[in-house]
Amino acid sequence: MEKRVSDSTNPERIPEPAVPEPEQPLLTDIADFLKDTKTILPLTMLGLFLLAFIAFLHFAKPFCMPIVFAVILSFLLKPVVNVLQNIRLPRWLGALIVIVAFVSLVSIVFSHLVQPAREWMEKGPENFQKIQQRVEHYIRPARKLGEQVQSITTTAPDKEPQPKVEVSKTDVAGAVVSYASSLITSLIEVIVLLYFLLVAGDMFAQKLVKVLATFRDKKRAVSIFHELQNNISVYLFTITIINVSLGALVGLGVMLLGMPNPLLWGSLAAILNFIPYFGPLTGVTILAIAGMTTFDSVGRGMIPPALYLGLHAIESNFITPMVLGRRLTLNPVVIFGSLIFWMWLWGIPGALIAVPLLMMIKIICDHFKPLA
Repeated sequence: MEKRVSDSTNPERIPEPAVPEPEQPLLTDIADFLKDTKTILPLTMLGLFLLAFIAFLHFAKPFCMPIVFAVILSFLLKPVVNVLQNIRLPRWLGALIVIVAFVSLVSIVFSHLVQPAREWMEKGPENFQKIQQRVEHYIRPARKLGEQVQSITTTAPDKEPQPKVEVSKTDVAGAVVSYASSLITSLIEVIVLLYFLLVAGDMFAQKLVKVLATFRDKKRAVSIFHELQNNISVYLFTITIINVSLGALVGLGVMLLGMPNPLLWGSLAAILNFIPYFGPLTGVTILAIAGMTTFDSVGRGMIPPALYLGLHAIESNFITPMVLGRRLTLNPVVIFGSLIFWMWLWGIPGALIAVPLLMMIKIICDHFKPLA
């Protein structure tokens, strides 16, 4: 008994446990980890697929963009074709009537805007000279300060001749003709595809349902299709009415202020309001330039952009959220990211369809638990 106590009280006689040396990592451990992890490889394949799909959309822009525009416009116009079909009109005739009416309306509006826009752009150098004279009083102190800083920091003037950059008129004319021809071709493709989509109706959705194997997948596909049709149609119709109303108010306001071509400024405000963030900013800038060139004073020239900015603030913060509701309201950060992505990918046409495409992606993802 004493022997046991003495052994327990003496720390030198207790054997210390052996600490195993850390094992060196091997390359085979990485392979085992990748083999046991079930999510790494699917995520990698999904990332590669997305990168390849983005590259395809970029290089196949002349092919993909008319299809996307035709699909989005079909969501807007299909309810009208359905109404005409319910009153015993053949679907092909109803689609033809809707297409002709839509193209005629757009053509009439643009035909009334081309001449004022051309005249205003031709007076561009003269207008900018007027703006410079108007704001000369405000920028004169900053200009003097800049000249003083430049005189202090510069040493001897550079006597080497500066290269002159000249732009040939034939190159500009060729670029304009090329862009106009490609635009007309794309518009014709959109109109033809839109007609076929309106005539087809729900045929593609029905064929997709027949291809799917299980009843669960069929039910999900029908639910996605109907939700896409209803939500996108409501969104596009509502946004169009709101933007046209905003353009009418802007045009009426600038007309009361005494600016020429109120139809041009109202139509420009309505069209630019389809592009979130960048569209209203561009509209405010253009109206500021137009106001500065129209009126004699700087304060009066800033009233038209202030009017447009105030109407846009009321529309974006109160009217649109109240009319669309929470279901069709998207996160502003996500909208901004989508806008930047589609502008980088397809330019201004991509900015016009950024929000509808984002809504379509959101509706599809809501029906799948991993993506919801």
